[in-house]
Amino acid sequence: MLLQIFNSPIAPGAQAFLLIVCILIGLGAGITAIDVRSTLFKKSNKEDNH
Repeated sequence: MLLQIFNSPIAPGAQAFLLIVCILIGLGAGITAIDVRSTLFKKSNKEDNH
């Protein structure tokens, strides 16, 4: 399905825009996952120390 989208005859600018949006969404999801993990581990460590 992705190959069909990227091979479709749309403007190269729109193609690059879609690619950048997909990359940004992936990076955002990864960063939020890392933030959630770090905050959960920090909270659990604080609770363990107290």
